[in-house]
Amino acid sequence: MPARKLRQHHDHFATRSVHVGSEPDHFTGAVVPSLSVATTFVQDGIGKHKGHEYARSSNPTRSQLEALLTSLETSPISATSESSHEDVSGGDACVFASGSAATAAMVYWVSLQREEGGAGGDGKGGGGHILAINDVYGGTARFLSRASKPTGVQVTYIDMEKAGEQGIRAALREDTKLVWLEVPTNPLFLVPPLPLIAKIVHSIPKENRPLVVVDSTFLSPFYCTPLIPCGDALPMADVVLTSLSKYSGGHSDLILGSLTVSPRTVQAKPHLLKGLRFLQNSFGATASPRDCHLMVRSLKTLSVRALKHGLNALQIAAWLDARPEVEDVKYVGLKSSKAFHMVTHLLSANAKRELEYLGWEFPYVVAETEGTPGTLAHTKTLGVPFGGMIGFRLKGASEAQTEAFMLRLRLVSLAESLGGVESLIEAPYGMTHASLPVAVREDLGITPNLVRLSVGIEDACDLIADLRQAFKVLA
Repeated sequence: MPARKLRQHHDHFATRSVHVGSEPDHFTGAVVPSLSVATTFVQDGIGKHKGHEYARSSNPTRSQLEALLTSLETSPISATSESSHEDVSGGDACVFASGSAATAAMVYWVSLQREEGGAGGDGKGGGGHILAINDVYGGTARFLSRASKPTGVQVTYIDMEKAGEQGIRAALREDTKLVWLEVPTNPLFLVPPLPLIAKIVHSIPKENRPLVVVDSTFLSPFYCTPLIPCGDALPMADVVLTSLSKYSGGHSDLILGSLTVSPRTVQAKPHLLKGLRFLQNSFGATASPRDCHLMVRSLKTLSVRALKHGLNALQIAAWLDARPEVEDVKYVGLKSSKAFHMVTHLLSANAKRELEYLGWEFPYVVAETEGTPGTLAHTKTLGVPFGGMIGFRLKGASEAQTEAFMLRLRLVSLAESLGGVESLIEAPYGMTHASLPVAVREDLGITPNLVRLSVGIEDACDLIADLRQAFKVLA
């Protein structure tokens, strides 16, 4: 077969999600790539294989998903091939059996020996330092603070919003290998100053420069692509960590995670991918080909689902903000949010393009006509869709009252996780962040009356009606 031309194109996000990693079968013409379930692959001689030796190390279906993720996380700046099915960005991704497995690999990389592709830790087979945002997902906090102890990795947590440039610089050490961020954070919806952090990190000499890791699970690559620069600004991350189980999968039926490395970082630190691949293979926490196959399918509709999640969440956040039973609504896209000014810096070119089609202007301009609640004209006056996650507190509610409110809901299910087509609600204090010591929860502001709502793609009016009737238990 003649070599395929690789003339570069810059297909948009929705196009990439359908085509990259989904080349029609060469033998049957099937438009859906075949699922490769083989555990091992025939070789033409000793060490002469066709790209795959053993499925734990690599698998054709997993490779298709990794190419797709790389393309989406670097869209639209990076290139796609003439065929539209290949990622030619120069970046790369590693898919794991879960987001927690991806977290473990990234943390372990800090202390991994340099000859294996790691950061080298303290140079004695362990150690190293991570500077982390103080509010992180409970599973991440558990691994950073407890599970990683045998590696000797040290972790410092700071509120980067309050610390400012001077505080962040002071917290960085000579042995800092990673700056660990979430955008927004889980469950308090803090927004670390990513452009400022990028500026600080890039001012450090290359040989000592830590990597910036951003967990963008709450947003997905549809809403946020920190691996690529926005205009003349610096890229805001070297690596994006994602729990693919959430918005990427979108149907609450898959558990996968990924680490995607920017093209710039692949070029500047080629040992990073070597180390991550080594850990991916050594840990054995690799993804099932069947799950990868379903994830490729799910990502094809991410742009459609993510937009609906965001439109719904913006309307519901604004409605909650006006309710007497509620205080401290947390939705970054709401124009009254303290972090709203960050949306312009964080919103991806992909999302901006889709929202401009619907009539939004950037920088954000409040529409002159308010319109009727529930209409697009009215929604545009509320802020900017920015993911489907909302946090809020039930004013003066006890833990029992908070539970009663959530159990009263008819359409919204009381359950952990997020990002599915169905709406979910949970109380971080007693659920996703219950493993944190009580004193830590209280210090962070994770109180029993704090509620986290994952807004699905149901009709927004129906969801508002469900929330309204559930508030009656608080009367």
